[in-house]
Amino acid sequence: MSRVNIYINGKNARTEWGVVTTGNTLSALLAPAGLKERVSNESRLEHGRRTDNSAPRTAARELNLEIQMTARNPEQFYARHEAFCAELEKGVIDMYMSDRPTVVYHFDYNSCPQYTQFRRGMATLALKVTETNPKDRTAHDND
Repeated sequence: MSRVNIYINGKNARTEWGVVTTGNTLSALLAPAGLKERVSNESRLEHGRRTDNSAPRTAARELNLEIQMTARNPEQFYARHEAFCAELEKGVIDMYMSDRPTVVYHFDYNSCPQYTQFRRGMATLALKVTETNPKDRTAHDND
């Protein structure tokens, strides 16, 4: 079985930064998005409330993407870390997996609330992102 690579902003994350995802990331990506609050009306002239279920809409969702960064030595680790942080500072993450290249997730990067480094050659990061439109999973031209 071949290894699944992730691509971030068109770059192979494994070869570019030594970044791979964990099982938690796949679970977060595959979890169904929630719905926006439905249009409703409460009238004092009727019991209960009227709710319009004719056109439900998907809500934006907040996700934590858990990734791991690896390197052969501390120098490579720090170089990869600096380059990956520069990519995050762009604020936008377009991500897809090599086993599903037509499904592109579009995220706004918010923060990295969890960072754990091991032996200066490996680290686990939890990236907090917002998927503003979970129904939009197609590639976009960046012209």
